[in-house]
Amino acid sequence: MADEDIYEKKKHFVEEISLLMEESGKPRIAGQIMGWLMICDPPQQSFSDLVEHLEVSKASISNMTRMLLQSGLIEKVRIPGERQIHFQIQEKAWVNVLENQLENITGLRKISANGLELLEEDSDTDKTRLREMNKFYQFAEKNLPKLIQQYKKEHFD
Repeated sequence: MADEDIYEKKKHFVEEISLLMEESGKPRIAGQIMGWLMICDPPQQSFSDLVEHLEVSKASISNMTRMLLQSGLIEKVRIPGERQIHFQIQEKAWVNVLENQLENITGLRKISANGLELLEEDSDTDKTRLREMNKFYQFAEKNLPKLIQQYKKEHFD
């Protein structure tokens, strides 16, 4: 009975992660994979393990693991003596997420700066929202690298 309870709690955790990822615009199945890989034992799971535990189609697991690999959240690992590829959370997954966000922030800051430059001579357009966007992304672009570096210093050095 206790094993059943813990398994249900794990499924609930996985569901919470998947719903949160879905709300942030990511596919729900990607969230299920991330959630499971955060709490499973062993930490490396084969393709078959993911299909079995998440009760999701092989095609969905294939597509979502490819996406998560490209985003730097998970990595492929080989287990000695096994033919299947296994997946696990990448050691610096959360730093990778922030570094990817920093690239997006830089892009949005540049776009907002270009928009302000474009509208410089246009007196009919209210530039307030665009200025606010630009100020925010300037702030984030300036401060996020410090946060990332501080985290790396505290946890990886």
